[in-house]
Amino acid sequence: MPHITVELSQGVKIDETELLSKLNHALFATGQFKESRDIKGRIHRSDASLIGLGAEDGGHFVIAHLAIMQGRTDEIKSDLVSVVMSVLQQVVSPKLTGVQYAVNLTELSHFYQKALV
Repeated sequence: MPHITVELSQGVKIDETELLSKLNHALFATGQFKESRDIKGRIHRSDASLIGLGAEDGGHFVIAHLAIMQGRTDEIKSDLVSVVMSVLQQVVSPKLTGVQYAVNLTELSHFYQKALV
């Protein structure tokens, strides 16, 4: 915890390792997470996607899903979403225009479990 999953449309050409590294560093720098190894990032590329009715409605998207444990204030959750949005735009925008960005935050169930073996 937290889990950060980024979805990229097929036309988004970026250094995925750079994006994940910057996301993890930015999230850890918020002070909301005790250990850096608790942050788990991954990227999924869409093999096929369509925004609206075609190219004139937008060509690319970058959507991040941030899942955290319950119990943080709305202000903290808003700050975490803003941090993720900022990193997405800093990494992708200089390389590509016409990108739709979104960040969704969900809270994990109180039944969530993890183990380090």
